[in-house]
Amino acid sequence: MEWQQLNAFRHLARTGSFSKAAQLTLRTQPAVSQQIKALETDLGCLLVERSGRGGARLTRAGERLLAFCELAKREERALREELAELGEGPRQRLRLAAPLTTLLQLLPPLLAAYGREHPGVELVLWDRPQGQVVQLVRSGEADLGLALASQAPRGLKAQAWKTVRPVLLVPQGHPLCRRRRPLDLAEISRYRLVLPPPSPDISHRAALDEMFLSRGLPCRVIMESANAEVSAALVEQGLGLAFASIAGEPPGLRKWNLRALSLTHLLPSDRIVILSRKGRELAAHQQALVDLLLSQD
Repeated sequence: MEWQQLNAFRHLARTGSFSKAAQLTLRTQPAVSQQIKALETDLGCLLVERSGRGGARLTRAGERLLAFCELAKREERALREELAELGEGPRQRLRLAAPLTTLLQLLPPLLAAYGREHPGVELVLWDRPQGQVVQLVRSGEADLGLALASQAPRGLKAQAWKTVRPVLLVPQGHPLCRRRRPLDLAEISRYRLVLPPPSPDISHRAALDEMFLSRGLPCRVIMESANAEVSAALVEQGLGLAFASIAGEPPGLRKWNLRALSLTHLLPSDRIVILSRKGRELAAHQQALVDLLLSQD
């Protein structure tokens, strides 16, 4: 058995999907399938029952192997922490998972400050969508995660950090900037739009589609993007207006010469939360980052 094979098996067992296991291990689906087959050959038993569309269900042997994997992972983490505390092993590590926009817009100055205060800690950052952030924290591969409260499961500890509000990004001087009343959906529907893609990670898209449909309004989508940088660049070039969720007043708005018009009367606000595992006390260097983030809410 190899650790990479066991890691792929753990993700497959947790997600029940070869494609999701491939995403979490940064491999192709056929590569994950080959790793599972190699494990089954090595152990001489069937570990998963394959189903249609890349699904999988554990056999009794697979359930026993999963218990072994979880125990081995816990022991590995405990060993790393003990060696770090002794000062004789590798540097302390802090593994943080968050969506790209959060990493780019909110974290750089905070991580720089953390690095100055904790030069002996090796920071490992993972750019992942909301669902994968949750999976990484739940599995213990990430020490901390940043995600929306609406996406956080009850099984994880979630500490509220920043409020995220829905906005419409428009160029400075756009006619909608002159309105003193809240924006009406009918007015927005006159323009070409950049919308987030349909995804379980983005609840606003389904709500927007339902609002346009229920009012019989056209929705002219020129692009679907979950990347705020891409959306802002399109708006700056005059190609359309973009729905987005922002925390505070991102510096990028000034750089792109944009205005963020509130849509809180149409869509609910959310909160970014700091995710960690329940029942597990954070190491001192991990708690230090949490404390730094919460001091900058």
